[in-house]
Amino acid sequence: MSTLIASSPYFGELQRASWRGVPFATRRGTLKVGRRVAVHEYPFRDDVWVEDLGRAGRRISITGFLVQDAAYGGGDVIAQRASMIAACEMPDEGDGELVHPSLGRLTVSLLDFECEESADQGRAFEVRFTFITAGRQQFPTLLIATQAQTGLSALAAFAAAAQDFANQMSALLTTPPVIGELERTAQAFVNNALSITARATNLVSMVATLPGNFGRYVGQFTASIKNPYTTMAQLSGQVAKAHESVVESGHALTSAAAVANYGGMSSAAQSLVGAVQSANPDPHRAVQSLLALQQATIAEPRANAVLATASGSSTDLHRRSAVIALADSTADYGLASYDDAQALRETVCDALDTEIVAASDSGCDATYQALQALQTAVVQDLTTRGNSLATTQEVDLAQSMPMLVLAYRLYQDVAEYDALVQQVDPVNPAFSPVSFRAALLSSTSGSRTA
Repeated sequence: MSTLIASSPYFGELQRASWRGVPFATRRGTLKVGRRVAVHEYPFRDDVWVEDLGRAGRRISITGFLVQDAAYGGGDVIAQRASMIAACEMPDEGDGELVHPSLGRLTVSLLDFECEESADQGRAFEVRFTFITAGRQQFPTLLIATQAQTGLSALAAFAAAAQDFANQMSALLTTPPVIGELERTAQAFVNNALSITARATNLVSMVATLPGNFGRYVGQFTASIKNPYTTMAQLSGQVAKAHESVVESGHALTSAAAVANYGGMSSAAQSLVGAVQSANPDPHRAVQSLLALQQATIAEPRANAVLATASGSSTDLHRRSAVIALADSTADYGLASYDDAQALRETVCDALDTEIVAASDSGCDATYQALQALQTAVVQDLTTRGNSLATTQEVDLAQSMPMLVLAYRLYQDVAEYDALVQQVDPVNPAFSPVSFRAALLSSTSGSRTA
């Protein structure tokens, strides 16, 4: 009869029980599961409200035994008991691995352990465990969401620039020449934005978001944003929508300038640079477009001091709006290496430094402080993200070789071929330069001879 029971499928699937690596035999066990609830009782109400607080910890109770020279390989029963006591008293925050006969491997905490011995049992000790399933211990962290902080700092900088612009313009009389100057500077800014958007949304730039590989000169930065469901018809619609958004924002800016609506001009300028940023197929191109927009926005000399002040203040607003959007776009910038992060940080900080100095010279204290805070956020974000990436290192070859061979030689993975070609940019991928820089798997600096 015992042979038939032991050979049944159920008993054949049971696992050998152990606690923290110490085996024992099992006699019976119970499993207690359910939900954690809070029962709320109220005066003059016959029923109660039961509030669900989540799943309750699963409690496992096991009764077993340790026996001399057992089939589970226990050996001396006294030594088995000593090993079990040591396992139960192990100071490792209470968590351990329990191998349950039918539940398998579990991470649990021991709540209670008893070991009973009696003369009737002889060379055996009866053991009783009470466990509860354990979760990973979690604590609040002080890590800063650097990308989100960049976005918040950009919003604060937009608000500060708008306030300083309104303060500067309120000191001038609203005369037809002043309004005409505001319209001229606004229209020039809009024309620059339209020209840059047209270049950013050309077919070569936008087709890179389509599925497929179009070569290393098209879409080298858009691999992470490719949409497998995009069609040419949808792409044409996206281009038209991007142009329309820039046109609408530009019309709102010139309309606000025509009536000397300073708050409306600030809002429209923010919308316009946001439309230019959104029109680009990926954040890498957005950075280049906004940087070009900032550099193209220059105040022209005027005939008298009043017109020069109006032109300078409105041009400052437009240029600062572009550089704030430039800083904001770095939060979504896909960094390729530590050196890429360093180069982007230097580019954006140089652009911000220009506006910080200009705000200081013109007495725009709120803008000055907000741009400094934005620069700090950008530096912290790019530094944090860049530190987790590999640095580019010098690679010296004895002779030219195919880039596919180099991908396997440097990374032991031919899937890195496309990324390596983008970094090295050879004339022909079949013939690599004998000396180049590439982001290697090691984060240490220095040269590496292949």
